[in-house]
Amino acid sequence: MIYYDNAASTVHMGSDPQYPVYDFFSQANPSSPHMIGIESERTLNNTRKNFSKILNCPPDEVIFTSGGTESNNLAIIGFALANRRKDITFYAEPWAHPSVIEPMKYIQAQGLGKAIFTPLEKMHILPAAGEFIFISMSQVCHETGHINVYSDTAADIKKTFPNVCFHLDGAQGFCKHKTNLTNIDLYAFSAHKCHGGQGVGGLVVDKKTKISPLMFGGGQEKGLRPGTENVKGLYDFARIAEIMDGGMNKMAELVTSIYAIILSIKDELPDIYVNKRDESHGHSPYILNMSFMGINGETLVHALSERGVYASMGAACNSRKKIKPPLELMGFEHERAKSAVRFSFSFMNSEKEAYEAKAIIIDTVKALRQMTRRW
Repeated sequence: MIYYDNAASTVHMGSDPQYPVYDFFSQANPSSPHMIGIESERTLNNTRKNFSKILNCPPDEVIFTSGGTESNNLAIIGFALANRRKDITFYAEPWAHPSVIEPMKYIQAQGLGKAIFTPLEKMHILPAAGEFIFISMSQVCHETGHINVYSDTAADIKKTFPNVCFHLDGAQGFCKHKTNLTNIDLYAFSAHKCHGGQGVGGLVVDKKTKISPLMFGGGQEKGLRPGTENVKGLYDFARIAEIMDGGMNKMAELVTSIYAIILSIKDELPDIYVNKRDESHGHSPYILNMSFMGINGETLVHALSERGVYASMGAACNSRKKIKPPLELMGFEHERAKSAVRFSFSFMNSEKEAYEAKAIIIDTVKALRQMTRRW
């Protein structure tokens, strides 16, 4: 198996004997007052401190959640609920992750604010539509891998609109690229995008930012996310995050070489395009989006999976929805968007399997094109 769908979900490092993170387990509830409950709470607090060191923020600003989708929902809807008496306009790019788009649509449907979906570069020239503005952007685009200059962009926007809350979806950036939370008010991150377990994540909430909870119960996580915390999952995630943060440059070097090997397919086959929206701000080597003209992307993904190479057409959360492809929303033509395949890598891939995957992809594309008789 050659797994190139790491942007959807990475392999949990805890299952790899090379990364023995399962050396702690507590069945005690961290909210229990007895001795092992207190020990579990101590572990949870230390875990929170570990994330705060990586993100360079105070520990009490880190709220644990079940993952990136919940973090984005809590950030967006929670802000709308906490500021419901204000006239808020919510902005996001049309190709943002569904966990950003759908909450904003919900807010508008509930009369809690207005939602505008527009490219980030056009947000600078839009007039302030209300007393408050909420802007969401991704640290790394989940479709094409382009890196946004989020901190400087937030600073520029705040000069024009002082009453702005800036939210950053860090699902594809956390532990793969250095994170700078200067000028960022809300930051969402997820474990299973960087080799942690599924169902674990977090939201950094700046002290000056007011949000309301979406659920109610035991009052955990400062009352913003009630429910017994997944201490073991969070502990594992923190250990993995420390490994990745410390080895970020070395991991990026390996992934960059894998990216280059798969990218070189376009030099050996005609009518292949690399889908990048913005070259000026840099590109993550962890995501490579390519269009193989004349072949439906879904057809190619299925054909490759039969030969042991696993890729995708983009965000897994979009796979069951009949919506306009994000690449079309970015301005790419329909045929190019329809023939796109996203390869997403991790440091647990290797150059050896990249060359194997390259040969399989070339052979599969040739076979499918011969069947269509168009290439």
